Amino acid sequence: MRSLVMFFFLFATGVQLIAETTFSGRFVVLPNWTHSKTTGSSTLTESFSDLLSWTHTTGTNANQMSTIVVSSGTLTNSQAVTLDLTSSVNGFGDSVAFSTVRFLAAKASSSNVDAIEIGGTNANRFASWTGSTNGVVSVRPGGIMLLVAPDATGYTVGTNGNLVVENTGTNSASYEVYIGGSE
Repeated sequence: MRSLVMFFFLFATGVQLIAETTFSGRFVVLPNWTHSKTTGSSTLTESFSDLLSWTHTTGTNANQMSTIVVSSGTLTNSQAVTLDLTSSVNGFGDSVAFSTVRFLAAKASSSNVDAIEIGGTNANRFASWTGSTNGVVSVRPGGIMLLVAPDATGYTVGTNGNLVVENTGTNSASYEVYIGGSE
C-alpha cells in the first residue's frame, strides 16, 4: 500500500522518475581447440590462450559502453536493410544515438545458402571501421564478423551512421547484428 501511495504522490506532484540504464559485463572468445602432431613415439600439442577477454563498465571512456542494439531478420534475394546508428532502438524500446561503436558483430545463419554482406556504399554510411570506399565485409553461412575496439576512441559514428546488411544471393538469408557502444 505504501508503494501505491508513493506512486500517486509522485504522479500528482508532477515529479518525474528518471530511469537509469547500466551496461556492464565481460566478453570472452576462448578457442577450445586441440592441435597436436604425433611423430613416432612423441606427441606435440599446441595450446591457445583467450583470443579476447574484455571487461567493460557503463560509460563513454575506454573499456566502457552505455548501450547495445540487436537487429535480426531474414532478407529475400537481393534485399538490404539499413541500420541507422544515429537513430536506433534498444531492447527496452529506448531511442539510441551512438557516438562511438566499441563492439560490432554480424552473424549469418548456418542455414543460409548465401553469404550476407555488411557495410554498404550508400549515403552517410558508417565507414570508420572499413577504411575503404566500398566498405563491405562478406559473412559466410554459419560465420561471424567481429570487431572490438575497447579503447577510448573506438569507431566514431558522427553523422555517418548507416550500416547496411545485404543479401546479394538468390536465396533468403537470416542475420543477427549486435552493436555496442556509447551515446
